[in-house]
Amino acid sequence: MAPVECGATQETAEALLEGGDTAALRCVLRARGHATETRTADEVQAALDCDPDWLTTGGADRLIRQLHEPATDEDAGVRDEAQRIPATLRPREERAQEQADGTA
Repeated sequence: MAPVECGATQETAEALLEGGDTAALRCVLRARGHATETRTADEVQAALDCDPDWLTTGGADRLIRQLHEPATDEDAGVRDEAQRIPATLRPREERAQEQADGTA
């Protein structure tokens, strides 16, 4: 099986996210929130999902803090994506512990 290559959209989103600034994050959130083609939405989502820093507790906490401003953006696409992300990025260990404790 040939390796899966990411498209230009995903590469662009990853490059924007690499900088770690809120303006770049807003651009990626806007692209995801307004994507009309499934492939485009999937590529942007993959860039958001694949940041290894966000899988750590510290990285997830930083991203959640960074999402506060976009979560109140006047652009509904940006706002909706910024409000959706925090519940999806808590580290797996936290989710597993909550499920074990019966609090999830």
